[in-house]
Amino acid sequence: MLHNQTFNLDQVAFATEGIKDAEQTTSALKSANKELKGMVKIVNTSDIDSMQDKMMDLSTEIQESLGRSYNVADDIDEEELMGGMCIQFYLLVWIINAELDALESDMGAKMESDAIPSYLQPDTETDLDAKLNLPAAPTSNAAAMPNRARQQTEDELGLPAVPQSFYTQLKEHCSQNGKAHIHDSHNVLHFYR
Repeated sequence: MLHNQTFNLDQVAFATEGIKDAEQTTSALKSANKELKGMVKIVNTSDIDSMQDKMMDLSTEIQESLGRSYNVADDIDEEELMGGMCIQFYLLVWIINAELDALESDMGAKMESDAIPSYLQPDTETDLDAKLNLPAAPTSNAAAMPNRARQQTEDELGLPAVPQSFYTQLKEHCSQNGKAHIHDSHNVLHFYR
């Protein structure tokens, strides 16, 4: 019963907020309408119409000047025109071929001297390692070096082996909590729910 009364009060509050919002929207629309009427009095619609007419006339003039055709004489022979174009075409092809031959000869001279790309050619600079006094790179495996002690042992998969002390601490913890059990022979941990 109390839940229903609370729900009804919430509905009334929501409806009240909706009415207030509608009232604010109505007053905003009224003020916007007043402003619009005032602006319409200031703006002369006939000026807008005349401006659009002028713009239309200008666009028509531009289109007419762009669409103008130039009178071409009727006595021009198309075969003669095509013949001149063929000569120009063959001349252009001849110039392009001459340019390509010149480029190929230049590239051929460069390619003969640079047969091996620059990134594959041996360095011509002096030895940078000697200048910087850097140590030589190791030539053997670090594990095989006698003066270095291995920090961790590896299991049969090559992964770092878990120390036996970890298993003993874990076994003690599991036996205290009763949530898990470790098999000593395989170091396998079983969890219980």
